[in-house]
Amino acid sequence: MRLQKAIILFLLGSATATLQAQELAARLKTIDERIAAARATHNDSLLAQGLAIRTLTFYNNGLTDSVIRHVPEDLKTLRELKRWDKYYESWSYLINTYIYYSNSKNTALREMEAMRDDALARQNVYGQGIAYYAMGNVYLNTNDLDESAAAYLKSLNILSDITPLPYISQEVYSYYGDVLNAQKQYRALADFTVRWKAFLERFIAEKKLDPGEKDILWFYYEIACAQAAMGLDKLSQAEESLRQANTYLVSEDNYEGRTWLFEMAQLRLQQGRLQEALNLNNHRLSLLSADEDKGILLTVYSQRADIMSRLGHFKEAASLYQAMYLTRDSISGADTKHQLNEMSTQFHVDELEREQERMKMEQEREQFRLMMVIVGIVVLALTVFIIFRIRSARRLKRAHEKLQATHEELQTAYDQLEETTTAKERIESDLRIARNIQMGMVPHTFPDRPDLDIYASMTPAKEVGGDLYGYVLQGDKLYFCLGDVSGKGVPASLFMAQATRLFRTLAAQQLMPADICTQINEALSGEDNETSMFVTMFLGLVDLTTGHLDFCNAGHNPPVLFSDGHSEFVEMIPNAPIGLWPGLEYEGEEIADITGRPFFVYSDGLNEAENRQQEQFTDERLLELLEKTPFESCQQTIEMLRAEVEKHRDGAEPNDDLTMLCVKIIKPTSNN
Repeated sequence: MRLQKAIILFLLGSATATLQAQELAARLKTIDERIAAARATHNDSLLAQGLAIRTLTFYNNGLTDSVIRHVPEDLKTLRELKRWDKYYESWSYLINTYIYYSNSKNTALREMEAMRDDALARQNVYGQGIAYYAMGNVYLNTNDLDESAAAYLKSLNILSDITPLPYISQEVYSYYGDVLNAQKQYRALADFTVRWKAFLERFIAEKKLDPGEKDILWFYYEIACAQAAMGLDKLSQAEESLRQANTYLVSEDNYEGRTWLFEMAQLRLQQGRLQEALNLNNHRLSLLSADEDKGILLTVYSQRADIMSRLGHFKEAASLYQAMYLTRDSISGADTKHQLNEMSTQFHVDELEREQERMKMEQEREQFRLMMVIVGIVVLALTVFIIFRIRSARRLKRAHEKLQATHEELQTAYDQLEETTTAKERIESDLRIARNIQMGMVPHTFPDRPDLDIYASMTPAKEVGGDLYGYVLQGDKLYFCLGDVSGKGVPASLFMAQATRLFRTLAAQQLMPADICTQINEALSGEDNETSMFVTMFLGLVDLTTGHLDFCNAGHNPPVLFSDGHSEFVEMIPNAPIGLWPGLEYEGEEIADITGRPFFVYSDGLNEAENRQQEQFTDERLLELLEKTPFESCQQTIEMLRAEVEKHRDGAEPNDDLTMLCVKIIKPTSNN
């Protein structure tokens, strides 16, 4: 746990985060002697403190067996002493040990529920805060981010009302920030950093911290600020937060330093400074240790794969994703098997206990009835009793057989469910990786020029889609394209990747749009296209100095040329879609000047978007919205249309990928 070092320093004074073997043995011996002396003198305060320090020493140095062996007995002692702060803290470290070190998540879940119920029953506010913190850890390590976030937030709300602030509060702030980042809730994370800063100012004012401890706290706050800024595409703000975080670093060869390298590489990747991102990632990889957490290892290699994909090194990116897949599979396989055994055992025990309780209650009721009969007629009662015992034995036997069969059926169903869930999670993970690769192939930043306004967005209907867009800017010449591959899902995304790569390559050669379409068609319509996939595409070339537009439309929707109060579809030659027939010569067209009039291209995920009644958005509504909405910028136009599509769907699942691109050539203003 990344702030654990700071917590131990607070509670143990001069203790270090990791003790050498001889130092650790000597320290544990000293602690045990103090515990024994406290017991002998009946000094409850020193006894509670000694037990808590021993638990922390075990936990901080990875002595898993010692934690599991000693803490349950220590909890009994602390409960008798009524030292509730040490009681709940020690209990939380036992739960964390089950989570992080002994791979016993179900045991951790049961312990967490028991601690929460205990704290609620005692109305102990501090215990409730720690219980919800432990709950957040349990859910975080079962990948249930929503439940984890809710538990951490509840813990913060409870602990923040305690004066002075508990030391463990800082840990909860850090974990809640991590979960918001993992959920991509960047606006919520940005808002949370305001609360986090106020907490740190109060916390540091209350505690006597040395400069190094303060630096650790401020470092992770700045990292969270940078993550939120990157998620909101405020890259200059992210740069400043990472620069400030760097001032708190002692070395790049510790956890904080390696964290900073990863986040800075992520920023450079988002900025498109790919070589710098690769250099930072190389440095991060050079600092990998033999005992590096596999989850962190996967994250670092995932970042490297993204960089390689953006650089066009697809072979290396693919090999990295394969290695990540194997590593992830090895982690989840062992974990799943362990959870299955544990849950199966617990299921059997729980069912057996319930059946025994039911049988006991039934026997008590029947004995009462027999007593009433015996009072009336002794002989008859004896006969009834004998008959009842025989029938009861038969019922018990049948119940036992039924229970056994039911248990076997449930176990088989559980095994099948676990196998299906594991396969589903693996597929979903692979699709997320494919989505990251695909989204990395389309630009997310656009030129900042006074004579040009351009913006585009793509929203796949599934994890991956078949739409594409792109642009290439060479001096005053702007190439741009938007396409829609037949079908959806992984096959469409692969076809989309080929079309995107060909567009960039041919646009860099400064060919005319019709020639580019012709060559892309030749490349995609050969014998390798056994599935007969095709792509409709609009491809344009505009001169920013004159506004002259050359374009070629390959079977795509007609674009819209509009200005305030008027919009119209552009009439075009009906070229065939790309990829169906080799040997076609595509015809190009031109518009003399589009300066000052926004030019809008889209996929049919816009005009054919359906609501719950399967009613389409329609071309007419598109034109109406463009005419009545004052134009502010290309980005505003696209975001307005995307919001209108969501409003039209009214909760219906997207029926197609939605991609839009808008270009406006801005006439320079004269200075009189």
